[in-house]
Amino acid sequence: MYLEHLTTFVNLVETLNFSKTAVNLNISQSSISQAIASIEKQLGVTLFYRSRKAVSLTPAGQEFYDRVKPWLNEYNKAVQHVQQVQNAQKMNLTIGYSGTPYEHTVVPELVRAFCQEHPQINVFLENYAHQELKGHLTHGNCDVIFTMPDIIAGMDNLAYHSLLIGYYCLIVPSEVKLGPPPISLEELSKNRLIFLDHRWCPPTQDQLQKEICRNNHSLDLAYVNNIATARAMVKARLGWGIWANFVSDPNDLDLKKLPLSTKIVPDYGVAILKQGSPQAARQFVSWLEKTGLPG
Repeated sequence: MYLEHLTTFVNLVETLNFSKTAVNLNISQSSISQAIASIEKQLGVTLFYRSRKAVSLTPAGQEFYDRVKPWLNEYNKAVQHVQQVQNAQKMNLTIGYSGTPYEHTVVPELVRAFCQEHPQINVFLENYAHQELKGHLTHGNCDVIFTMPDIIAGMDNLAYHSLLIGYYCLIVPSEVKLGPPPISLEELSKNRLIFLDHRWCPPTQDQLQKEICRNNHSLDLAYVNNIATARAMVKARLGWGIWANFVSDPNDLDLKKLPLSTKIVPDYGVAILKQGSPQAARQFVSWLEKTGLPG
């Protein structure tokens, strides 16, 4: 199986568009079809559903992508690492994050500042859901992850470093008028609420959502499986969101955060391996603890 074919497969999964992949990789659409056909023949499975209007992944295609993408990332990093070792230039550091609006805004700024102070460290970023990030950290595919202590609870091989103690809040459009915060949980029945699916959200948020349900006999609820969708629905005026203050984009003036009246307190920070964590990861954590995070 050729590396170029795997690269083509991964790109097509991420675009689901032959034309975009052709532009991204500077190859013809027929070359893409040949690469996918070659992989499918060798594996003996169908990777994509194809029609004249759309391309989508089969279950086998999704499974293959989930396993190939981290490997391909590691291969590319290994190539660069070997080249750098040859020239004795830099240490590598891979930082994982789940892609909250806060992280999309703050992480690039933090990494840029860190790299300015530590030019000898070559930084990579990866964006995955919480469960995948934990696995990547445990298996050495990344070196440090932004997370919460309840997400990694029970993982004795990980060391957690708290950076920000936050609060859970009601997320509403800026024009919404409610009483002075903190907002009581009983007030949340006034409008449709957007909850995160318990399989995706942090355990403390799942706990809070259950508490809200106990305090309200009648709720209009919508469940979504990621924070980006929840935020989009609030911005579309389709309901009110519930999440920690450090999940929101600090520069988003279209939405406002109203603290909720609850004893559940969220914590945000980073995790690294207790044993075998690379020097660059330890340096990054020390730098974060010294620098702090925007609140």
